[in-house]
Amino acid sequence: MTADRIWLFVALAALVVALAGAEAFYVIGGNRGGATVQGYATVPTNQVVQVGGVLQVQGRLVHLVGLVLPREEPNCTISRGVVVHCTLISAAKLAELVAGKMVRCQVQHFGRDDRNWGVCRTVGAGSPTGDRLEDTINGRMLLSGWALPNEEHGRKWVQLGLRARNAGAGLWPGNVVPDPVRLGTLYGVMEINDGNTLEIQEVRMRLYGIDAPDLAQECMLSGVAYQCGLLAYVQLIDITAGKGRVTCYASKIEGDDRPYGKCGLPTSNGADIRADAPSFNEMMVRSGWALADRRFTNDYVAAEEEARREKRGLWAGEFVQPSEWRDGKR
Repeated sequence: MTADRIWLFVALAALVVALAGAEAFYVIGGNRGGATVQGYATVPTNQVVQVGGVLQVQGRLVHLVGLVLPREEPNCTISRGVVVHCTLISAAKLAELVAGKMVRCQVQHFGRDDRNWGVCRTVGAGSPTGDRLEDTINGRMLLSGWALPNEEHGRKWVQLGLRARNAGAGLWPGNVVPDPVRLGTLYGVMEINDGNTLEIQEVRMRLYGIDAPDLAQECMLSGVAYQCGLLAYVQLIDITAGKGRVTCYASKIEGDDRPYGKCGLPTSNGADIRADAPSFNEMMVRSGWALADRRFTNDYVAAEEEARREKRGLWAGEFVQPSEWRDGKR
């Protein structure tokens, strides 16, 4: 058995162990902007590729401050001539750290980013004690070399990543390339990640001004649960299928490390989005499989009202707002 296949089996085994634990959960004081959450955590395996460095505690998604997990192609496909399943191994390393352990996360938010970000620790017998960053789950992931530092969250996390790099830990002996973050006009072939996340020129971005269910989200129709997150994903694929190269205009939002983009059919030279065709953002909202995100713009409110009136997509049944679902509401 080759080394990369051994790593793959180890990774899968660790994920299974992590998923075996029950998910007890409670919130200790605070509000959505500064709560401490504690319970048994799992790694949301259905989102390993789409989002990295995330723990789930009784449905609440907590992104680990200071790090991102690597992605296969742009980060570490080849190391010493061997294919490395780095995304799966990284997720398994995180699952190994939390398997069967009580976890406590101090949750915070950055700017207009609506995700829950947490500095998390294992608590109880056998867990590291003290206040050192090295003893947090975040720090241990960075020092293991199976996570990349998120520079937007501060120099202290970058320093931990540099220690792992200098030690040749984890993925660092290979050819590691940080995720490209390019803003402005991007022209190329798209890859769809979920109902409002895509990649173009290896830049992963969310569609600006809309919000769609995550892949794991379920909704109700005629009293029966269905996978609305999966259907939103399929809808975005359907909208973009056969379009060839497209154009996105990417920008940043305060406190959010993700680019946001408006995407659509390109002009003849690819330098802009065609004015005579609706953007993919608008088409998703008009289909009913995404909502207008009024935090950023009102451009898609009319399309949402039309979808609601015609009972398209999500509006045909009952659903929890995607942002509330990520925060644990069911």
